[in-house]
Amino acid sequence: MNNQTLKVINDLKISIDEAVRHREIWWELGYSQNRSKFKNEFASKRFNHFLHASYEAHAITMYLALGRIFDPDTRSSSFSTLKVNLRSFGHLELVKTIENQLKPYSELVKKVLDIRSKTVAHSDLSHTESLVLKANSITPNELKLLIHQTRETYYEVLRYFSLTTTQLKDGIFSESTLNMLDQLQT
Repeated sequence: MNNQTLKVINDLKISIDEAVRHREIWWELGYSQNRSKFKNEFASKRFNHFLHASYEAHAITMYLALGRIFDPDTRSSSFSTLKVNLRSFGHLELVKTIENQLKPYSELVKKVLDIRSKTVAHSDLSHTESLVLKANSITPNELKLLIHQTRETYYEVLRYFSLTTTQLKDGIFSESTLNMLDQLQT
């Protein structure tokens, strides 16, 4: 494996970890039953601005991380760049594995990239945020499945090269968010 392949693999790990943790926090702050359970905290003058800004910031960061993972520009550390690199060094079976595992999510990836490009990374003059989100409707569960499949595909790459990594337990950022919200009630 060459240095560029290793750099892309390491950068993908960072982006995937970011997508995982920011999705968990975003979910707990905005989509779970917590909006009802912690209604007073979300409405309070003491915490309102922080909680709402945090929810938005985690959504933005999640989309930015997903955008990096699936960026079609081969100057970025993305699955696209990884596949080009792997092809050039004869790892065609691994490229096929990556493509097969991510193909069912190709339409979802297009939506994520459209949202990222038109509302997060840039403010597209020809579209409003609400129109972009409406045209690219994505459910929170679809985002979760995409992120988890992305991580599983990444692990296939690691196994292929006999590499390992440490992974934090799923739900750890959700748990931490809930602990914080519980503290706000006291």
